[in-house]
Amino acid sequence: MKGRVMRSCFFPALLAGALCSTAVFAADAPATSNSRYALIIGVGHYSKSSIPSLQGVQHDMVSARQMANSMGIPDDNIRYLRDDEATSEHIKQAIQQLNQRLHNGDRLFVYYSGHGTRWHEPTNPDGICTEGLVASDGNVLSNREIGKLLEPLAKKTDKMMVFYDACFSGGVVATPMKTRALTFNNMVLTPKFTSATAPTLCFDPSNFKTRSLNSVLKDQGGLPQNIVHIAASKSDEVSFDNSQSGGLATTAWRDCLQGEAKDLDGSGAITVDEITQCAQAKLDNNLANQPGVLGQHMTIGGNKQFVPAWIKSAFVAPSDSTPTHGETEANSRPLRQASPADILEQIHAQRDGGRELKVELKASQLKIGQDKLAMSITSPQDGYLYIALAGSDSKSLYLLYPNRLDSDNAIKAGQTVQLPRKAWQIDAGGPVGRDSLLVMVTDSPRQLKQLKAEAVGPFMQTLLDMQGRSLLQQVLATSDNGRNGECSATLRNLQVSKRCSDAFASSLLNLQEVE
Repeated sequence: MKGRVMRSCFFPALLAGALCSTAVFAADAPATSNSRYALIIGVGHYSKSSIPSLQGVQHDMVSARQMANSMGIPDDNIRYLRDDEATSEHIKQAIQQLNQRLHNGDRLFVYYSGHGTRWHEPTNPDGICTEGLVASDGNVLSNREIGKLLEPLAKKTDKMMVFYDACFSGGVVATPMKTRALTFNNMVLTPKFTSATAPTLCFDPSNFKTRSLNSVLKDQGGLPQNIVHIAASKSDEVSFDNSQSGGLATTAWRDCLQGEAKDLDGSGAITVDEITQCAQAKLDNNLANQPGVLGQHMTIGGNKQFVPAWIKSAFVAPSDSTPTHGETEANSRPLRQASPADILEQIHAQRDGGRELKVELKASQLKIGQDKLAMSITSPQDGYLYIALAGSDSKSLYLLYPNRLDSDNAIKAGQTVQLPRKAWQIDAGGPVGRDSLLVMVTDSPRQLKQLKAEAVGPFMQTLLDMQGRSLLQQVLATSDNGRNGECSATLRNLQVSKRCSDAFASSLLNLQEVE
């Protein structure tokens, strides 16, 4: 379907439309929302003398707070556990308390910096080791135990991002690295792995597999769509603590989240995957000349396409494609222009995977000049219905609903809506090819007046320059009520929580236009 030939049942006078407002862009200080929470755990000093200290953890605590703020988490919603406070029991209690505060549709960021370890449990099959995080009292929380604690939170939240800057193996670096740190440029790099709780047999990654937190969350029913799991290194690598600035992975990811990452696919938003690619380039540069170190490679589990923050660099393409200091070719390559269908797919990737939106098309193949679009939509919850269409010309993107002829887009749980209605109809207008249709039901309304768009009859055609792409992603994925006072209030009930929620259900469908 193509804008210039899209025909609708409306008066021709409505074809004339003005440019819509473009006043809202990514802000220097992101708007906070009381539907977002963080738990930040840092252990640099341990009660057991056999466990080496990590001097950089004090800096990691600051970096993690900056990351949380960049993701719109207010300071009042951040809980810290540092050193002596971060005992195994206190960590368990803090996670359980979070579960009591969270409402359905909220977001959560969990961060840990400290030592990791691994060992072979008698209940494990031969050749499989268990990963764990070391609390300040020297007790270890296994991936299985952490997964069980996080399971109810993962099922409740719209998105849960877990970031741990620790490592679980001493097996890829020279043997002395298991017991001592590296020093260069007046900085001390300490491996974030302790053997004090691990037998030697689990050091060797070539002989033993490990079960990570990411795999445990999957086994326990966590939805990959709703979980993002970021590890500072692979299971067979060491991650490093910098005594002057903190974990190498943490500082790199923080800097990229706060503006250094680029919108590599030109979609208008910067994803976890793109931030991590930026951070990996910085890690590679930091460790390039270290003897005996084979590298540190960050890993992502779950939803790599999650957009954790609205980064200003997504609005403007780089002036040139020359790699800057510390960049890899992959992170500096020229932006491609994501197609309108790609943009809808990325918005769809932000959905709450626990909600199923039922959308049925009367026909998925339409004859140009003859057939009309028709669909039925049944919502899993009360909310607001939005429909966007990427045209078969691979250039056009329209907001079909709500529109100027049909603006009441509220929908009730279990209600089936038939669209389009008699007041407006959409014909297959060509060219031959595939249309993409995104149908969303959001908990809270979206402010379409903020889009950079122009009117096409009763509909809105989004302008697809960099600002237009970014605004479309931001507006459709973010609650219009986020800046309201009640959304920043400390106390919330379920009704207020829903009005402030970014969560939505969506369905992405394809239509084929044929002659």
